[in-house]
Amino acid sequence: MRALPWIIGGGVAAYALTRSRGAKAPHGSTPIAPTTSPIAPTSSPPAPAFGGPLPGRWVWPVPSWQSRAPSISDGFGSPRPGGIRHGGVDVMFARLPSDTLRAGTPNGSAHHVMPDGMVALAASDGVVWSAMQTPRGFAVVIDHSPTKVATFYTHLEKLLVTPTANAKAGERVRAGQPIGIIGADPLDGEHLKHLHFEIWLGGPKDAIDPAPVMRAWTVVPDPTALVARNAGFIYRPIGDSGEAYPDWIRGLKGKAGCYVIRDLESREIVYVGSSAGRLYDTLTRHFQQWRRWKGFWKGQYGEGHDPGLTYDRDSVEVAVRLTSPTKSLDEEMRLIARLKPRDNLIGNSAAIADEVPF
Repeated sequence: MRALPWIIGGGVAAYALTRSRGAKAPHGSTPIAPTTSPIAPTSSPPAPAFGGPLPGRWVWPVPSWQSRAPSISDGFGSPRPGGIRHGGVDVMFARLPSDTLRAGTPNGSAHHVMPDGMVALAASDGVVWSAMQTPRGFAVVIDHSPTKVATFYTHLEKLLVTPTANAKAGERVRAGQPIGIIGADPLDGEHLKHLHFEIWLGGPKDAIDPAPVMRAWTVVPDPTALVARNAGFIYRPIGDSGEAYPDWIRGLKGKAGCYVIRDLESREIVYVGSSAGRLYDTLTRHFQQWRRWKGFWKGQYGEGHDPGLTYDRDSVEVAVRLTSPTKSLDEEMRLIARLKPRDNLIGNSAAIADEVPF
């Protein structure tokens, strides 16, 4: 991978200025010396290993694939041309004899592979500090406040979070939430797809070797695999009660499509719905707690319509797919048949016996 000094305007630069000043290593750990980063490489030697653990729930930033866990294909501090060193780790999958992804292509090297369309995941809960295009592909910085920990992800070919700088979007992410599609470094002559991942204890100059702490992290399944036929389905949290809905939710006003609501902890599909032109209103009614009483819906919907229940916003995540108005209901029925959501009343004989608005 070619190393080149660059700065993400308004993103990494601002984060470094606001977070790295006075940053301290977690209590009881060895102070971390400034080290290299792909944003501002230097010739400094690699920082001492930090054994962690980091507070909170942490997962690998790449999910499992074909029942195998991801692995580190290139480690922290490995040498680069010009005397600089790798400021993070690269994550791929160890090659198996059965792999059909050929070496020398964007999907494979002699010892590792990366399939097309693989998602990068938020390693822990946090707020998206920056998400934008850079010379090295799309890049994301997540601030894991109240700790002084941040994570950095780059070589993405697509963002699955709202583009932002200086956390202006205020988008919250959960551990394991897709934040982008993994691509290749445009400045790398090999164009090999992989995720470059860093952990900062303050800012980019406070990068530590992620490998020691990642050993204790959980590998989670690909959260997009359940609805793989629907390329637009990516599960995302929708914020806490009382907060403004994220931009991607507000952008559904006047749109047609279907949605899937999933329990955040169990990952059980709880509800599937659709709308032919009021997707925002139809979806957000599920999070208006004062409508929990089923009687509220009585008489408001036609024969066979299922209004669903309401859910605490911080307990679920949502995936949405836009369709034409004429196809939204058919898509909803297909997803109900396939996913068998827990709370859809249609086809549930026990629920039909209860008082429902049809």
